[in-house]
Amino acid sequence: MRGTDGTHSSSGRRDVVGLEDIVARKGTGPPLVMVTAYDYPSATAAEAAEVDLVLVGDTAAMTMLGYPGTELVSFEEMLVLGRAVRRGLRTPVMVGDMPMGTYEASDTLAVQSAQRLVKETGCDVVKLEGAGTSVDRARAIVNAGIGVMGHLGLTPQTHTAQGGFRTQAKTAAGALRLIDDALALQAVGCFALVLEAVPASVASEVTARLSIPTIGIGAGPDCDGQVLVFNDLLDYDSAIKPRFVKHYGHIGESARRGVAAYTADVRARRYPAAEHGYDIPQADLEAFRSTL
Repeated sequence: MRGTDGTHSSSGRRDVVGLEDIVARKGTGPPLVMVTAYDYPSATAAEAAEVDLVLVGDTAAMTMLGYPGTELVSFEEMLVLGRAVRRGLRTPVMVGDMPMGTYEASDTLAVQSAQRLVKETGCDVVKLEGAGTSVDRARAIVNAGIGVMGHLGLTPQTHTAQGGFRTQAKTAAGALRLIDDALALQAVGCFALVLEAVPASVASEVTARLSIPTIGIGAGPDCDGQVLVFNDLLDYDSAIKPRFVKHYGHIGESARRGVAAYTADVRARRYPAAEHGYDIPQADLEAFRSTL
């Protein structure tokens, strides 16, 4: 049984969210909720929150692996992260991000990479960035039977060519091009589209002209859903702090305080205390010592 709005079955368990449920939410019901997740703990947190979609994003390159940009993450690293996320999810749609270099060169490469991502991580669908040749790649992947989420606006894999991590579609020409690209991705079968770092008014116009859901990140409130990076929304102290991020926790500060307190306790011999250890019967202890 699949619910269209995060409904629950008679057993009380949440119904598995399917692609048909995501598409059906276009313009109806509450906005879609998507978060990134990169490991088992973040996946279980997303599962418990009953989000609709979980993206194993290539932003893991920066948030989890310490790279300066997403373009440096390898396919093998994404596979490891994806498997971990899959083990923590049951109900949301799991989206596997296709890293740079795994789809651009040809339709054949794109299909092979998408198939491998699905087979080796268990993700339900894949996501790729950009338009242009990416439209052809999306068409090929969809024709191979795999769902595709598009991604327009700021595309981190090619942010250097866009002038850095900057707002996109800020001119009339740029906004018109964004609409054309969105319609092109929809036409080849993408089931949803991420709009990143574009003016809210432009994202609203794009959303109104598409029959598939838009999921915004720094794209205003009129998109059909929203996505945030897990480490951003919980404030893990990422080096990049976009203005669209809202912190719903402060894990970075809590982690620093916790490790600092642990360090102080160990050095002052306050930890471990008696309650943190294990006992041996006195007779066995004496027998043990007598043999030394």
